Amino acid sequence: MLTRVAKIIDANPALLAVSVLLLAMALFAVLFGIIWTLHILTGVFGEVQWLAQEIGVDTRSLLEFIGLFVGVTILVGQLWLTHRRVGAAERTAEAAAHTAESTVRSNTAQLFKNAVELLGNDAPIVRIGGIQALGFIARDNPEYRDAVAAIIDNYTQQQNAGQWDEGSER
Repeated sequence: MLTRVAKIIDANPALLAVSVLLLAMALFAVLFGIIWTLHILTGVFGEVQWLAQEIGVDTRSLLEFIGLFVGVTILVGQLWLTHRRVGAAERTAEAAAHTAESTVRSNTAQLFKNAVELLGNDAPIVRIGGIQALGFIARDNPEYRDAVAAIIDNYTQQQNAGQWDEGSER
C-alpha cells in the first residue's frame, strides 16, 4: 500500500508538495495535542514558569533550553543507535566475507581433488587437462603451490619410470 502511494507521489510533484504539507500539519496537530495534554494534565507550563522565576530566567529561555536539551538527548540516542546498527552491519559483512572465503576454499579443495583424479585417467588428453587444472589452482592459490609441485613432480617421475598406469596403454 505504501509503495503504491510512494509511486503515485513520485509521478506527480504537486502531490509531493501536498503530501509534505499534510504531513507537516498532522505533525503539528499531534505535537500541539501532546503539549496541550501536558499543559492540562500536569500544569507543565505553570511549573516551568515557577521554575523560571526561581532560577531567575525568562520562561521562554527556559522552554528553549528544555527543548534543546530534549532535542540533543534524542540526537545522541539516534547517534548511539546508528553506531550500533553500523557495528551490526560490519559484523554481518565480516560473517558474509568469512562464509564466502570458506566456500571458495571448499570449492578449491574439490577442484584440486578432481584435478588429481584426472591424472589417473587412461586418456592422455585428460591427464594433460588434469595437469593444466593443477597449474591454474597453483597460480590462483598460493597455499596449494607446494602440493601441486610435489604431485606433478611425483607424476612425471612415475611417468618416466613407466609406473603411473601399469595396466593402461600409452
